Amino acid sequence: MRIVLDPLKEAGKNGMEVTFGDGYVRKVYPILACYVTDYPEQCLVTYAKYGTCPKCLVSENELGERMPGKHHMQKMTFGVIQNSGRNATSLSSFQERCTSHKISGLVTKPFWEGFPLSDIHLSITPDVLHQLYQGVIKHLIHWYTSLISEKELDARVQCLPPCFGVWHFKKGWLQLLQVSGKERKDMARILLGCLVGKAPLQVILCYRAILDFIYIAQYSSYDNNTLKYLEESLDLFHANKHILTDPDLVALREHLNIPKFHSMLHYVQAIRDFGTTDNYNMEMFKRFHIDCAKDAWRASNFKDELPQMVQWLSRQEKVAMFETYLEHYESVEDIELESIASAAGPGVSLSKRPSVPNQSLASIQSKHHCPSFSLSPT
Repeated sequence: MRIVLDPLKEAGKNGMEVTFGDGYVRKVYPILACYVTDYPEQCLVTYAKYGTCPKCLVSENELGERMPGKHHMQKMTFGVIQNSGRNATSLSSFQERCTSHKISGLVTKPFWEGFPLSDIHLSITPDVLHQLYQGVIKHLIHWYTSLISEKELDARVQCLPPCFGVWHFKKGWLQLLQVSGKERKDMARILLGCLVGKAPLQVILCYRAILDFIYIAQYSSYDNNTLKYLEESLDLFHANKHILTDPDLVALREHLNIPKFHSMLHYVQAIRDFGTTDNYNMEMFKRFHIDCAKDAWRASNFKDELPQMVQWLSRQEKVAMFETYLEHYESVEDIELESIASAAGPGVSLSKRPSVPNQSLASIQSKHHCPSFSLSPT
């Protein structure tokens, strides 16, 4: 990452000229604003201890609280790394000194050192795919089996009538070996309906509040009212979450100190800072991974596959460029035909006989604006 992003340092300090869509050349200062990745790499790049939050200074035992901790500061993190490296005598000693400040010591030199106007903790963005669907929804489905047997759950899922836009799980959920993000979305759509009648009211409120949060977090635009809806759904969950850990009631878990549940506290501020979550959702990059890596690998013979993948991708790009050219050519041709038809009135009329027969080449060149009509082909 240090090698890949190193040009950003100079460009962020001194600027670079960029040609915009309107044809004007302007000077811009690109900076490291967002870092989109999953939770393990978030901890790696921010030096956050695994099991804690990479954005705030909350402890492992307080992740389930309603309010987040104080903001992590890049300056403080870098200071701990420098002091630990200066006083440590070995790598193990360096890691011990870092972990005493709740900072991991996996890397001795961060790649984000020297970036202008950047804070790596602020740059970490929410991830709807991994945090909400592959994290929170996964936990909810797992807790579901404590309220209802797996066989009964499968029976409820199978008896649901087919509905447009919702995947119908004919064989239930037990047959699924590896659940993708799309399947998690389809499972979330019917999760609450399968829970009704088998759980206390407060459990249903917790599930409903989380599902509301997930769907509101994917809005394509926001204002103060919609952000308030997001906060209210989170408040509703925290107001009823005690039933999930109460040993006298449901006791689905001993605690709710789960990093992916805690990450929901940072969604509102991230939306205010960086815009809607579809700008930094890992689902888009997963799509690129399928198109540019998995499909290319399947097109090879699985032996020395890298050159074959590169060649396959280059051919796909050429095919796409040619298709774009054909679409543009056909659209231009259609426009020309429409202009001819509109100029000729209703329909195109062609005369049976020429109006001026037996013209000389010089007459054709002068009257019909064809100066090279008499030139012989070379």
